Amino acid sequence: MAKHEKPLCLVTVVVPTRGAIRDVLQYLARHGGVANVQVLTVDLAVTKLAAPALAPRVPLPFPYLAASVQKVLADEPGVFVDVADQPITAEALAAASRTLGTVADRSHVDATPLVRDMLRVHTSATAAHTETHYLPHEAYAAATSRIDELGEVVVFLPTAADAGAAQFLEALSNRGQLIESNVEPLGTMVIHASDADDEVRSITRLVRQHLSAGVPGHRIGLFFANSDPYLRLIHEHFGSAGIKFAGEQCHTMRHRPAARSLRRLLSIDTDTMPRRELLSILSERVVTWYYGTPIAALPLRRVERLTRARIQIVGGSDWERLAELDPEDRDADVATAVHSLVTTLRDDLNAVAHAATWSEASRCVIDVLGRYFNSRSKQPDSSATKDIRDLMTICQELGELDGVAPPPTLSGIVNAISVRIDAVPKTVGTTTSAVTVGPLAAGAGRDFDVCIVVGAAEGILPATRREDPLLPSTLVGRTLADEIQREKSQFLATLESGDHHRIVSFPRGSMRGGAEKVPSRWLMPTLDALSGNKIGVVDWQKQTADVESIVTVESFDVSTQTVDPRIGVSAASETEWRLGALAEHAADYRRGALDDSIVNAGMELRSDRLKGKFTRFNGNVSHIENAVTFFDKPVSASRLEDWVASPYRFFVKTVLGVDTLDDPDDAAQLDPLTRGNLIHLSLERYVQGTIDGTDATLEHLIEVSEEVLADARVDAPGWLPQLWEKDSSIIRRELVEWFELDRTDREGGWTPLHVERNFGVEPDVVVLDLVGEKVAFAGKIDRIDRHTDGRIRVTDYKSGQATSYKKLSESEPTDGGTKFQLPVYGLLALTMGDDVTTRYWFVNHKAKYETIGYPLTDAAVEVLKADIFRVHRMIRAGYFPPRPPDSFWANPLIDLIGKAGLERAWSSLRDVPELADYRAKYGD
Repeated sequence: MAKHEKPLCLVTVVVPTRGAIRDVLQYLARHGGVANVQVLTVDLAVTKLAAPALAPRVPLPFPYLAASVQKVLADEPGVFVDVADQPITAEALAAASRTLGTVADRSHVDATPLVRDMLRVHTSATAAHTETHYLPHEAYAAATSRIDELGEVVVFLPTAADAGAAQFLEALSNRGQLIESNVEPLGTMVIHASDADDEVRSITRLVRQHLSAGVPGHRIGLFFANSDPYLRLIHEHFGSAGIKFAGEQCHTMRHRPAARSLRRLLSIDTDTMPRRELLSILSERVVTWYYGTPIAALPLRRVERLTRARIQIVGGSDWERLAELDPEDRDADVATAVHSLVTTLRDDLNAVAHAATWSEASRCVIDVLGRYFNSRSKQPDSSATKDIRDLMTICQELGELDGVAPPPTLSGIVNAISVRIDAVPKTVGTTTSAVTVGPLAAGAGRDFDVCIVVGAAEGILPATRREDPLLPSTLVGRTLADEIQREKSQFLATLESGDHHRIVSFPRGSMRGGAEKVPSRWLMPTLDALSGNKIGVVDWQKQTADVESIVTVESFDVSTQTVDPRIGVSAASETEWRLGALAEHAADYRRGALDDSIVNAGMELRSDRLKGKFTRFNGNVSHIENAVTFFDKPVSASRLEDWVASPYRFFVKTVLGVDTLDDPDDAAQLDPLTRGNLIHLSLERYVQGTIDGTDATLEHLIEVSEEVLADARVDAPGWLPQLWEKDSSIIRRELVEWFELDRTDREGGWTPLHVERNFGVEPDVVVLDLVGEKVAFAGKIDRIDRHTDGRIRVTDYKSGQATSYKKLSESEPTDGGTKFQLPVYGLLALTMGDDVTTRYWFVNHKAKYETIGYPLTDAAVEVLKADIFRVHRMIRAGYFPPRPPDSFWANPLIDLIGKAGLERAWSSLRDVPELADYRAKYGD
């Protein structure tokens, strides 16, 4: 009709979405040809008409608008003075200004002071670009004046994004023909699930069913009412199911490592260069530093160990300590490389921060990208490589902000980069072959065999809306009611795009918790039609329970064990297929049902733990006992005590070599272990000095302790000064009190022979003859004294409480097989004399400097042998039961393993024969 029997006359069809352009052209090509017919969306039509008329001016890009808003806020913040320096303020005002750009008449009689100042910011920001750029309302006006250039006009399903577009559409409709739907389309199927995750999982099965039935992917459209959480869930479930789709990216450039690392790097405090933040950025594996010969990337595992354990670094001047490491040290090369990285990076980031112009800032940021950002992928089209390339382009554009934005600052540079990152195209897949996925608005005017709308629950569709305090409805020409009506029109137009199948789904609950959800008000007509009755919003589930075309998905567990042919008989993913296959067998017969070693191992693990079997999944490695080589070399008595306290922790830490690293940032003050080490070191140096001939004076002890404390303060930069002063003063006081006791001890005839006496290497080897095997010990004795009468005394310093050591005696030398240090140390002392006494000396004020010990007799040695034999036999056998340690001290390794899990596993092993001896000795 539009051509009026003139086949070559120009006809313009205006459609609501970009996707509809292709569908309309294909339809016209199948029904009479497309000669001299152009199909455009509203925005494309406006651009086609307005761009030549407004040239050489071009549309105002949002990054330019945002920069101008920042400049206005910097020059004259007005009511925004208290928040003008916050990036979110400029971002919100720039977004409001973009919306205002669609409105020609921006007068508002009853404007609040906030709105009036927002209008001022908008006017000033856009005025700066009048000569070079134009706003949307200017484009609408120019396009309206040139509508005749479109020839005959057909408006198909008019949809306007803003008030200006609505006016232009009205002008188009008045000039040409308007095609609208006269009836509200109804769905052919409704699916409701427990939450959005189960909802999308069910839709995935349904899509697989249609694909397997021969429906081409491009003839299926899936549209969501809200991108959160639906876009992420669609990516996740379609990816697991191997379904190709075209739509928005779930993780955009903003969320990927390259962009995230650049923003974090530019925001780092260059004065302190905090270690935790810097290494966190390096762990993204995009920022890379190369060193050494041959050239290699900085080994982050070694860097973590170096800067956490060997040279503790928090930031600031701590980094300079890396340069002091001995060149012959095993970590010298890494330390030098890290120091070089910190120094160079600080200079480069300071250059960015001190850039006087945006052009200079652009060059400096590009230098940072070129020097530090490298994609580890060897593929030139990898995501990281593309992102770095795009970031280079973005940073080059920063130079165009001179005279537009306020002078550059670090936060301003980061914000400008972020704005441009958000403008990078964010789509995946091709619509010519894959399933189309998009927001609800993208489905209007499309042509599909199968159209699916997800998220049709009240509160999601329509979405909850509130009046924008910056943009009152009367200012932008659209009320909240208009927005809701627009969303309804989009929903109906999208639903109508399904020729054969129109499926609507919604969740009955939220993944984040909260109240039960009900069907959208716009879905109720479909429920009425499918059920043949009027459905209420309260009893809707009961009223639709037996309707064939209304599908209830109870839960993920139920759906994997049952098949509903209405939404597909095949699983949505490999995981679901496995679960479904296993569900066909009774619980006791599922092991081995699948030819899958991972699933079978997982089932074996779960079964063994539930049934209380002592296997490789809860600490029994007897099947590879020869791999446990702990006793092949001299062992530490304290390590054996660790096995007694928690065999599984011993296995993880000592046998597997897995442990946690302390973080210097978390150490605000002395922990008990470090406190004890400082006291030990002070006493060691003091007593060794007296052995070497220095007078045993208080002045000597104070001098030694001050050196130890000074070194400790340097090695622990995270300690707070006020807490350090308190803790160090307590140590000083306790050392003075200890000195008086030690002097009395000396006056009683005791003289130190050795401090920190090492043993474990010939000729100083301590060996116990057990039944059939010998156990060699290694260790370090805090102190050995000799009395004037020839007696030998072994001392082990303790800095904690004496409560748990009270049971030690000659008859109980190991406290029930839990403490082996004193008798093992005493065995070495027996090589120096026949009369040996052992003791723990609790060197702190709270413990009142108490000593607990006993003489090392033959009977005590026999007790030691029996207890060591038991531990030796079980470790040799490969038994490491999951008993958690009975201690109130924090233990990061146990936290990592999971104390609650250990407790459950240990409680299930009550009747295991292999552990009967252990339980009898050490209890539950």
